[in-house]
This record gives sequence, structure tokens and C-alpha cells, in this order.
Amino acid sequence: MNILDTSRGGEMMWQAWLSLDRKQLLRDPIFFMAILLPLLLMLFIAKGLPWFESVAPFSITPHIPYLLSIFLLLTPITVGMMVGLMMLEERDESLVTYFAITPLGKGRYVAFRIGIPLLINFVLSIVLVIVFHDAALMRWEVFLHLITSSLETPLMALAILAFAANRLEGLAVAKMLNFILLPPIILYFLADKWRIFGLIVPTYWVSEGILALSADSVVKFWGFWLGGTAYHILLIWLLFSRFNRLFH
Repeated sequence: MNILDTSRGGEMMWQAWLSLDRKQLLRDPIFFMAILLPLLLMLFIAKGLPWFESVAPFSITPHIPYLLSIFLLLTPITVGMMVGLMMLEERDESLVTYFAITPLGKGRYVAFRIGIPLLINFVLSIVLVIVFHDAALMRWEVFLHLITSSLETPLMALAILAFAANRLEGLAVAKMLNFILLPPIILYFLADKWRIFGLIVPTYWVSEGILALSADSVVKFWGFWLGGTAYHILLIWLLFSRFNRLFH
């Protein structure tokens, strides 16, 4: 009997969850960008880059791995901020408290809310690599960095939840988080001696790891992947701990 009650409770919980997601999408159309953005990026890569290559006075082919490393970060960062704002609104409406007392629990609520977009990002990142079709990156090791780049989704979402008390503050935090892509962009054009400062920013590890893989620098690749993955996990744990304390 208890098992039956638990099953019914779980079914009702998932129905409420799906209903909440539908209402959220209808109320705030910006979340459609979570799917639209990577599709637009792929369209730009498939059509725009060949055209730009034909009219530009220089070749962009040597910079394809760098462009891929930036595009791989754009989607998870954007989606992560959108998910963070969604969860922030759910917290304001006390829905987080509701889910915390259901069989789902607070930890599973965060995992499911962030985990599903993370998996979607990972699949779309694989398609993005295929669209780029850089021979130097058509290796199994690239999937390791796709996993790490996907961790930007929970990182961005938890950063908003950890440092914003309401949706207005969340938007301000999201605007600041947009600058997280600047270090790998700026440092790419600077001398190597300046690149050590990029290690402070998690996005830099992903970008440099992709570049190391394309250059067939095995030691640098494993260093950036292992270090970058550990750094992302550490930051995610710290941010989740802060969110957990604020929630209580």
C-alpha cells in the first residue's frame, strides 16, 4: 500500500512539474532561446563561415578550433543563465519549498532542473562539432571537453541562485556573467605569458583544451581537461553550498 501511495505521489509530482514547465515557457518566451540559439549558431556556421571565407582578405581556417571553442561555450552559458532565472522565479514563488518537501527533494529538484538542459546542451554540442567538421578535432577526446563545457550550464545557473535574491538582481548577475567569455577571447590574441591569468576563469580551461587538442599537444590537452573539469566541479559545489545555506 505504501509503495502504491508513493507511486501515485511521484506521478502527481511529475504532472505538477511538467505543468509548471509549460506555464513557465508560455509566460516567458525567452526560454525558447535555449533551443533556438544553438540552431542559429549551426546555421551561421554552415552558411555564414563559408561565405565569410570567400570574401574575407584573410583565411579563417586556422582559427576554426578557436571559434569552435567559443561556440561550444556560448550555448551552455546562455542556457545556464536562463535556467538560473527560471529557478530564481520559482524560489520567489516558494515553489522550491514545495518541491523540497516532495519525494523529489531539494537536491533532486536542482539536479533535474539543471541536468535536463545540461544533457540537451551536450547533444547539441556534438552536433556543433560535426557541423564544424574540423579534421583535427574529429577524435574521441573532444567529447571529454564537451562534457566540461556543458558544466557551464549548472555553473551559471547556480551563480545566479547563489548571488541574487530576486529576479531583478538575477538579471544584474546574468549581465555580469556575460563577461565570463571575454578572457578566452582576449587572451587568444595576446602573448603566451599573459595567458596564465586566464586560469582564474573556468571558460578559459575549455577553450585552451580545445586548442591543445587541435594542435595535438597531448600533455596540455589532458592538463586543461583534468584541471578544467576539477575546477568546474569545485565551483559548482561551492555555489550549490551557498545556495543551500541561503535557502535555509
